[in-house]
Amino acid sequence: MTAWLSKSSKVELLKKVPLFDGFTRRQLEQVARLADEVEVPASKHLARAGDTGRELFIILDGRATVKTPQGRIVRLGPGDFFGEMSLLDGGQRSADVDADTSRRLLVVAQRDFWTLLGTAPLIARKIMIALSNRLRKADAAFSPCT
Repeated sequence: MTAWLSKSSKVELLKKVPLFDGFTRRQLEQVARLADEVEVPASKHLARAGDTGRELFIILDGRATVKTPQGRIVRLGPGDFFGEMSLLDGGQRSADVDADTSRRLLVVAQRDFWTLLGTAPLIARKIMIALSNRLRKADAAFSPCT
C-alpha cells in the first residue's frame, strides 16, 4: 500500500536524516521530488546480501534489522537509511535488511538519484561528505581497540 505525503512533509522528514545534513530547503525539495513513499509490512525482506541494489531506503517510522555476512547486527529506526552503497555503484547489497515492524519508507531510485547529482553538484558534494562521515564512524565502531 502506498501512502501520500506532501512535498513539504517529505522535506520536513528529510531534514532529520543525517545523509541530508546541511542541505538547503531547495535541495531537500529536489530530493523530496525523487522519493517515493511506501509502506512495508513486518517481516518483509528489503535487501539481501549479494543481490543487486538500485535504490536508497530512508526509514520514516518503524524498525529494521541489518545483518551482515560477518554476523554483525545493527538496528535501524526513523531517520536511518540503507542501500546507499548499491545506489552509488549498482553493486551487490552488503547485508540483509528485514522489517521488524511495519514501516514507512522513502525510496530513491538510482537513475533519478544520478540525474539529480549530475544537475546539482552541491548536492553531490554534500552527499559525498555525509557518506564519508558515515564510513569513518562505521570504521571506528568496528576497529579493534588499541
